[in-house]
Amino acid sequence: MSVLKKEKGVYEVRWREGGRHKSAKVHGSDELAKKVERKKLSLRDENRHLDVRKEVNYSMSDLIDRYWLHYGSKKASADREKSIVEGIRAELGRMFVREVDGVDVQRWYENLTGKRGLAENTAVRHFNVMHHLMKKASTIWSKETGLERNPADMVEVRRPDDSRERFLSKEELERLKVALDEKMFRKGTKDLNQTNLRMRLIVLIAVSTGMRSSEVHRLRWSDVLYREELIAVRAKLKKGKERYVPMTSELAEEIRRCPAVIGEDRIFPPTRGDKSGRQRLEGSFEDVLTRARIRNFWFHDLRHTFASWYMMNGGDLYELAKLLGHSNIKMTERYAKLGRAHITKTGTTAKVLWSMMESKPVEQGAVQVGKFA
Repeated sequence: MSVLKKEKGVYEVRWREGGRHKSAKVHGSDELAKKVERKKLSLRDENRHLDVRKEVNYSMSDLIDRYWLHYGSKKASADREKSIVEGIRAELGRMFVREVDGVDVQRWYENLTGKRGLAENTAVRHFNVMHHLMKKASTIWSKETGLERNPADMVEVRRPDDSRERFLSKEELERLKVALDEKMFRKGTKDLNQTNLRMRLIVLIAVSTGMRSSEVHRLRWSDVLYREELIAVRAKLKKGKERYVPMTSELAEEIRRCPAVIGEDRIFPPTRGDKSGRQRLEGSFEDVLTRARIRNFWFHDLRHTFASWYMMNGGDLYELAKLLGHSNIKMTERYAKLGRAHITKTGTTAKVLWSMMESKPVEQGAVQVGKFA
């Protein structure tokens, strides 16, 4: 607690309450400012006495449990988000919610790319979960938590350049295919590894259709329309829209060969155990990339690979926007420079790659997507 003289006849009273720094301006004399200071201290102690049970009992761990019950577990990305909230619990779980300030959240965020060594894109995803968590704590649950403002609003986040356009070359695609086939079999045997078999199919679907990882994981057997050679993407989009993406006969055959799980209508149902299906996929995919000698590549870049080769094959930007499920054409314009004019620069590479891909028409005006399987 302190009283600072700002200018003639103006004082600033500062104090800490509920883990937060607060201040108030007082116009008048030094004596009046000290009187206000005593009053604020008295009110703080009184509030602390009245809310002692709330302060002690509502920890960050309690908040995480409540958030997970009402929000996290219902998200399409629940598998991935579970590991994120548990990471928050490990670092801040013992703190009272009302005591968490911007400094605490900033330190937690810095540790993501520091001690934990996460990529900046991954750290941003973790931060977005933290921000949503603390937003609920400071709004609809503020009476229980005692939190008045979202401390995550004060954090400086390093957001990577979203214009990153890493996609696979013809040679990298060929090496990826070989590595996927090798990974499919158990070491030293001719037996199929079911986990790697599914991972291989997930990769083939993603690179052949441009679907997002979350969309592939939510696919149901009924979404595969063999007769029409289409896949229905019924993922939870912002406005509940659905779209259809072309499927080659080779990809359809790959999906047919995928073993179904009894009692499950999803093609890739969640796995049980310490690691989620997404985590297992990421680990296996990283191993495949290492085998294929492919660097600086993420799973989402398979989507960029599809979009980039689509445009280099003379695709239409507006049709691509529909295939990718972009709500705004501006999101798709990043691929515009890879249009017909770019074919002369890529030369033989584009022609050779697309000669490997069998194409079949889907609808009028739609450019065919290729065979990768």
